[in-house]
Amino acid sequence: MTGKALEVLYYIDQPRTVSEIADRSDNYRNTVNRVLKRFRDRGLVGTDDGRYDFNADFDRLHEFARELAHHLHRQRLEAVAPKGTILWENYDEFLAQAETETDAEGFHETGLARFAAFGLQFLLTAHRYYVYSEELDAVSPAELCCHTLLIDDGSRHHSYCLLLLSHVDVDEEDLREQAVKYGLEDKIDALLHYLETHGEVDDDRLPECDEFQELATDYKIES
Repeated sequence: MTGKALEVLYYIDQPRTVSEIADRSDNYRNTVNRVLKRFRDRGLVGTDDGRYDFNADFDRLHEFARELAHHLHRQRLEAVAPKGTILWENYDEFLAQAETETDAEGFHETGLARFAAFGLQFLLTAHRYYVYSEELDAVSPAELCCHTLLIDDGSRHHSYCLLLLSHVDVDEEDLREQAVKYGLEDKIDALLHYLETHGEVDDDRLPECDEFQELATDYKIES
């Protein structure tokens, strides 16, 4: 089974259209169509209202693809951080917590340490955070915001994301695309709405408006 076939299997976690699978796997629709046609010809998948899903017990193929991808990610992480923990993953990328620093190929620093690249210095813990990706050159502000919320969903990290979004020019469309990728649509929407309405969002993880203004002043940011 080819890598493309495994990748398509990975993303049929629920009934999905060709476009949805292509977007999630970052493949061309024609490529996904060819793979799905082979699956359909062999009776592995069927369609209902344009959405592909597994027939009978063939959904085990999805579990196989997920377990294989996770196994490969674990091997790659343990090679550079034996005590590392995977916090999020898809077919060819993962976000991990490590006990030590690494500059291994494909590992890009993220989390609070990455904020310094955008002029924001925070106290760091003993942990380091990395996203593994063969396609990424460096972690963008939009990606960093999502990684930060995956690392810690608490109020402090939400405030750090608000500081980042107030401090640097983040493309909203890119941020929303990243939110979909990481399953953070509601949280990113809340952050953007908070900034648009100057704090008129009912969410315990977000600061009161005057609290955030004080924090922004401390970091010399115009909120």
